[in-house]
Amino acid sequence: MKIKKSKLLMLIPVFFGVLTVFIAKSNEEPSDCFIWKVDINKSTFYLAGSIHAASEDNYPLPKIYLKSYKKAEKVIFELKDDFKMLKSKVFKYAEKDKLADGLNLGDSLKPDDIQKLKEIFDDDDLEKYFGYEAWLLNMTISGYKSKLLGYDPMLSIDKYFHDLAANDKKEIIGLDEIETQLALFDFEVPFKLQIKILEKAIFDMSMRAEAEKGLYQAYFSNNLIDFEKEFLKPYDFDKPQIKKMYDKVFTERNTNWVKSFEEMAEGSPNTYFVLVGSGHYFGPNSVLELLRNKGYTIEKI
Repeated sequence: MKIKKSKLLMLIPVFFGVLTVFIAKSNEEPSDCFIWKVDINKSTFYLAGSIHAASEDNYPLPKIYLKSYKKAEKVIFELKDDFKMLKSKVFKYAEKDKLADGLNLGDSLKPDDIQKLKEIFDDDDLEKYFGYEAWLLNMTISGYKSKLLGYDPMLSIDKYFHDLAANDKKEIIGLDEIETQLALFDFEVPFKLQIKILEKAIFDMSMRAEAEKGLYQAYFSNNLIDFEKEFLKPYDFDKPQIKKMYDKVFTERNTNWVKSFEEMAEGSPNTYFVLVGSGHYFGPNSVLELLRNKGYTIEKI
């Protein structure tokens, strides 16, 4: 069954962004990093933010991340599976949208466009994506364009901590199912229109990557104020379509995540290390704001 058409595809940037939060006093000088602490019932949650891509120069990470991780008994990510499994699930989900024999996205793209795609894709991977409807490649361009800035998703903090947690045999918990995230990008349009949408995504790829440069710089320089400004740039909340997209990507998921934290805290006391996209801690209806509104004290650490 096809997923309902969505205009979200053309609006979704990398997910990241701030509201003022209540900062409790700490026994230690708080870091400038993207990490907070909240106690829910008798459980402690260390809330850390990622940006889903990094370079080798960004390691080693600030000590506060590892220090918080080591205190945790359980580790929470947006998605539970490792990167290899996630890629497998993505193509399994997209199997319904595999192009009929004789159709191939690459045959309809200009050589220059294909050459641009090779700046962020290996040849074998690119050929595989060409066999599916355009939303899949379009979605992947959105996630991989950071490579044009020198930030590789395969070097992301998410992957680093997922590999670390698996090696340490810590319990790994996922807040979303991969299908939930893929549905944000899935759309159904005629093949010729798919090509036009894909051509525009390729044409805009470098420009969109450059527009996110400040976001990466703010994150890796631990500048929360500049990060907030960069995150909020694309969002004009007076426009209903943008607000609808924001609510779908952030508000609804943040609300569900906070509910999940409370449900986890209903059982035996535990310590959790949470690592999700930094945008979920900033902007309207952020995880921090929702927790604060429920009466929990947010501590910057």
